[in-house]
This record gives sequence, structure tokens and C-alpha cells, in this order.
Amino acid sequence: MEWKEEIENLYEIITDQTPEAFRSSVKTMLREASEKTARLRNSGFVSRDDLLSALFEITPEAFQPTVVEDLKKIGIDTNRYIKLSEIRKKYSRTWDEISGAFLPGVYHFTIYLTDRCNQNCLHCAAAVMEKRPELPPETWIEIIEDLEQSLRKRGRRGCYIWFGGEPTIRKDLKDLIKYCGEKGYYQALATNGILFNEELAKLCADVKMSHVFISYDSTDPKRAAKIRGHPKAQEAAEKAINLASKYGLFIIGNVTAQKENFDELETLQKYFESKGVIPFYRPLIKQRSADLNWEEIGLTIDEYRQFYDFKYKNIIETIRKGEATSLNKFYTWDMVPFMECPINDEERTAIEWGTGCQACRSISGIDTNGDVFPCDYPSELILGNILEQSWDEIMETEMFKAIRDRKIKGKCATCHHLDMCGGGCRVHAENETGDFLAALPFCWHQNDHKHEKKITEKKVIELLE
Repeated sequence: MEWKEEIENLYEIITDQTPEAFRSSVKTMLREASEKTARLRNSGFVSRDDLLSALFEITPEAFQPTVVEDLKKIGIDTNRYIKLSEIRKKYSRTWDEISGAFLPGVYHFTIYLTDRCNQNCLHCAAAVMEKRPELPPETWIEIIEDLEQSLRKRGRRGCYIWFGGEPTIRKDLKDLIKYCGEKGYYQALATNGILFNEELAKLCADVKMSHVFISYDSTDPKRAAKIRGHPKAQEAAEKAINLASKYGLFIIGNVTAQKENFDELETLQKYFESKGVIPFYRPLIKQRSADLNWEEIGLTIDEYRQFYDFKYKNIIETIRKGEATSLNKFYTWDMVPFMECPINDEERTAIEWGTGCQACRSISGIDTNGDVFPCDYPSELILGNILEQSWDEIMETEMFKAIRDRKIKGKCATCHHLDMCGGGCRVHAENETGDFLAALPFCWHQNDHKHEKKITEKKVIELLE
């Protein structure tokens, strides 16, 4: 976890006011609490908000009036940070009640177990790959242990998403599911539903699997067949949803928004609501098969904007009704540019940890051969190979940190939305420009206006001095 110089200075100013007898222990507690709070935003650095809300989290109620008086002397609005500390506690509890795997700070890995698939989707990331040799379960277990133990040293945990191709094609998938279940590790399954049967649904329930992604791109069987290259794609997905529901699994309906189903987003929303399924809409990413078929299935900039309006207008309205804690992360998590401006701390807390590009912040992918992708989606950029390097080593690379800290180039570098947006989809930007850190050409935002900003951390330090 990194600390900017101005935040380190504020930390010293605050702790210097602590009685000398307690100062050493308070400094340790405050540093640990601040870093934990930063991780809940999926951030790699501690902010002023993290530091001050953590201060009230660790301070016993009887001593808070003293802290308030000390902070007032250096011009800090204590009421705001007392409330922010409570807001963050509330959201943390709510996420934990949904599923521990959805807590901010959990790192999600897409595990590409195989290139094989029993469908032939127009947008597939695996279809253009040769059917490469597959790593045995024993190797994947070694990889998972390295990932999990590296994260736990940093106060985090992993969630392992069995992916492909189609992961259920592997007969030894059950061995991996059982292993993670026995270890109490968070895990999930992404499937098209064809091979998702009663036995597998029961196993997922028995090991308390966090969630199951079921690909469902259309309620129309003919349209689904065209998108997914299988005559019974819709029937298979429907069967899988019903089975998962029977065994009480947390179901996420995975929709790839593309030209073929773009007029059906509202219909799909109503369908998922009727089934008790959480929708996860992802706009088409221009990569691999999607790139080859772009003229047929690709979205225009205007359609990306329409998709953004469809997805986020409901979210922001829900937050402003005071119902934000009921939102699952997949309502907010997406790779389109993010341009909303939270008007208070509750709104910001509800969305700041999951908006915009999450590559190297809370998601990455491990390919069939051990290559590490920054995002959960395959990219040309490879951060390393997990068979040759530890996750600790990969996380310390300059490229990993640049992506994590959103060091995006071009017009994104000066955009006032960058902090929460992250520059939109990095894989899409890479495909268009050849540079993973380039500005996203599909962004419609213009840097010709400003929004009212809160006082910056740097300005606060200047005032203190």
C-alpha cells in the first residue's frame, strides 16, 4: 500500500497530537486501519478520506470528543469523517451479508481452464485460439495457493472464477471446486449451461460456492442460437438458471450487449427480475472473435452511450432513494467510461470501489498457459507468467502499478472523471491503439467543462502548514 507524501505528512500531524505514552500503538493502528479502508475502495494508495475515517473507526467513543477538538485546531471538518466512518461500516456489513466474495478488497481471478467449448459465440475470446494443452488440477491448486497466500499477506482474499472456453467440459473441474470448498476459498463458475446438471448444481451448493454466472444473451431462442452458435443456447441457459435456483445458488445472468440483442436489454432486465437473477450487462469488447465479427455485431459510440444511460441511470436513482446498500456489485461494475459525479459521501461509498476499469485493482485473468492478463478479459499485454513468477512479484511490477493507479494517457490523463472512471475498457483501448494505457477512442466525453471539486489533499496540507 502506498502513501503519498502529503498524506504521510497529515498522518504525522495527527499522531503527533496523541499523548506520547500511546503514540506508538496509535500510529500502528491508524496505519493499518487506513490501509484496510483504502483496500475497501480497491485502491493501491491511502487517501485523506481513508486516513480520517479510519481515525474515527479506531478511536473509542469516550475519546472521540478529544480527537474532534484536536482536529478542529488544524481545520478539519470532523463531522463529515465521523459520518463517513459509519457509512463505510454500513456498506461493509451489507456486502458481507450478500456474499463475502463481493466485499471490496476481494480480488477476482478469471481462471481460463480450457480453450474448448461446446458453443461458438460470435463474440468469444477463446474461439480463435488453438486448443492448447491444459494445466492439470494439481498445477492449478499450486497457482491458487500462491494467489491466495500472497493476497492474505496484504489483508485481501481471492475469488476464483472457473472459466474457459466452457469450464464444465473439463471432467476434473469438480476436483478444483471441491478443493476450494474444503479450503473455504471464494469461488464462482461461469457457464453457458449446457453441461450444468443436477449433480454439478448440488456440488456448487454443497461447497457454498459464492455465485454462478450463466450466459443468457436473449429470451428469443432463434436470436440466442445466432449469438451463441448453438441451436439450444437459450434452452440450456434457462435450464441452468432453474437448477441453480433450485439449489439456492446466487445467480448472475451474464449478458454481452451487442448489435444483435441491443434492443432487448429492457426485456432481459424484466426476465431476470422474474427469476430472482442479478443481471450483469457487459458491452461488447473489441477483441479476438468480436474484433473479427465487429462489422456484424459491434456497437457504435452512440450505442455505447445508450448502454451507459440504460445501466447507470437506474443505479444512481436507486442510490439517491437511499437504497444503495441493496445494490450488488455487478450493477455498478463495468468497463464503459463512467461520468457520474457523486454528490455526497454515501453516493461515493456506494460506487467508488467498483466503477470504471478494475484491471489490477480487483480483477485479473490467468490464461490456460499461466500468462497473467491485467483484466479478466484476454489482452495482448501480459504482466508475467504465474508458472514462472509469484503473484507478489507480478503485483510489484511497474506496469501492474501503472494500470492499478490508472496512469492513462491522452485526453483521459486530464479528465476530471479519471479517478472513478479509469479510462473505460483497457482491452478495448489496446485493440484500437496498441497501447493498454491509451485513452479509449469509444469515449464520448469532452473535457470542456468542470465540476465543483472538494478541497484537495495537497491544499489541505498547505493550509495546515
